[in-house]
Amino acid sequence: MKITSVIPGQQDASPIGKNSAATSGPSFQDILKQELAANKSTPSSDIPAVSATAPVPAALRLNSLALAEDTINTLENFSAALGNSSFSAQDLEPFAAALEGDTAALVNLKNQLPENNPLSALLERVATASYVEAAKLRRGDYHA
Repeated sequence: MKITSVIPGQQDASPIGKNSAATSGPSFQDILKQELAANKSTPSSDIPAVSATAPVPAALRLNSLALAEDTINTLENFSAALGNSSFSAQDLEPFAAALEGDTAALVNLKNQLPENNPLSALLERVATASYVEAAKLRRGDYHA
C-alpha cells in the first residue's frame, strides 16, 4: 500500500472498501467550520455573567459584615457556655435573646441586598445558624 501526503482540505474520493458507496453532503471540515463559527458568535453559558444591578452601598456591606461577625462571635460564646457545666438554663437565656435579635437584624439587612448578591447568601447562612441555635435552647435541647 502506498501512502501519500494529504494536504488539509483535500478529500480522497476513492472508496476505501470494495462495496463502499460514495457519500454526498457536506464534508467534515465544512461542518467543523460551521460549528466553530457558531460557537464564536454565541457566548458560553458555563460562565456566570456579572449582574448589571446597582452597586450595594458601602455602609450596608460594612454593617452586614459586622453584624455577621458579631453573630458568629455570639455563637462561639454560646458554644463555650454550653460546654461549661456551671451554667444553668437561666444563665444561657441572654445568649438566646441575643441570637434571636441578631437573626432578625440579619434578615432585615439581607432583604435590603439584591437577590443574587454573595453577601446575601452569607447573611442567610449566619441567620439560619443563629435561629436554629436559639430555637434549640428555647425548645430545651440543651437542658439535661
